[in-house]
Amino acid sequence: MYELRPYQEACVKKILWSQQFEGGDIVCLPTGAGKSIIIAELVHRLNKPVLLLAPTREITLQNLEKVSAYLPSHEIGIYSASLNRKEIKKCTLATIGSIYKKPELFAHFSLVLADEAHLINVKDSNGMYMSFLNGISPVKVVGLTATPYRLDVAYENLGDGVFIAHTATKLINRTKGNFWKRVVFNINISNLIEEGYLTPLKYIDKTILEHDQIPTNISQSDFNLDKFAEKISENEDKLMEAIFFAEELCKHVLVFCPNVDQAEWLQTQVASSEVVTAKTKRKERERIINGFRNGNIKTVFNVGVLTTGFDFPELDGIVLLRPTKSIGLYYQMLGRGVRSAKGKTHCKVIDLTGTVKFLGKVETIKMEKDQMWELRSETGSWHNKSLYSVKIGDVKQDNLSFLR
Repeated sequence: MYELRPYQEACVKKILWSQQFEGGDIVCLPTGAGKSIIIAELVHRLNKPVLLLAPTREITLQNLEKVSAYLPSHEIGIYSASLNRKEIKKCTLATIGSIYKKPELFAHFSLVLADEAHLINVKDSNGMYMSFLNGISPVKVVGLTATPYRLDVAYENLGDGVFIAHTATKLINRTKGNFWKRVVFNINISNLIEEGYLTPLKYIDKTILEHDQIPTNISQSDFNLDKFAEKISENEDKLMEAIFFAEELCKHVLVFCPNVDQAEWLQTQVASSEVVTAKTKRKERERIINGFRNGNIKTVFNVGVLTTGFDFPELDGIVLLRPTKSIGLYYQMLGRGVRSAKGKTHCKVIDLTGTVKFLGKVETIKMEKDQMWELRSETGSWHNKSLYSVKIGDVKQDNLSFLR
């Protein structure tokens, strides 16, 4: 068993207290806060059947390691095709992709702990998560996440059947449908850095393209990352200078790239580097990650993979070569660097995209309770804030959420 930190003990007690209420609960814990330990302690104290739901095999394995310190092996089951196991026991750890079509097998569970709960789109009843949860309803769901917000589309009615569709950041407990009834526990990343549990970030601005210089995609709902990669590659000298600068400053460098072509090209220019993308096979990915951890690989160029669930405390260098207005994606990327390790005093963040200036330093991102929960950083308030906008014609107004 593990000795809980004061905030971990407080979190466990709050979740236990909330079991008396109906409806979904949200638990907000920063990256590196020890979410797996809290989950394991909670399962131990509840002493009843619990389903631990995760999006990936990596997160399932992290939770399994902690749960195994509390429960005997005969009480722990894993239901995950990627792990080649299909067991249902008192405490069952499952990946959503393996079980969403089989809710009847899990209908006896009265409690679901959903890790990375921000991935649950409560508005999509046909999505994997909601089709499964609706299939075992009524059930108590506790969602744990470092980023309790996601991008959504909100509409501004201009009249005469014309709307502006705004891509906006929405707190998941303030999303239409009211699936999440309450936030039962929240602690901000700044608190854990101040208390010495997490490592601070040191920001270095080497912006090559500002946000207003980056084209948006056809639907104007995000940046056009392929166009961005083309434009920033026109500044090849500055780009390579920044990456070599990161390698000089840091022992381990993780570069977030906008697309696969650019990541693969950069890898050919940098010695002792590798690429990880969605098309990287599992064994090859494991080889690369192991080499990154032991220092045989200095730099990894990553495209949309090593964010959620990637745990490497010694990471001391991050290069932002992937622009975003999504505060959730931004937090997840930079959150890879805040875990503490022996001899590590901070993690350097080298921003080539102007994203830090737009969203603010990660340490300033906070969930705060006024009359309602709000999301803020040093650069402003973010709940329901329009990030991208496009004018559209007449649409069906059923189920639309309007900007307010």
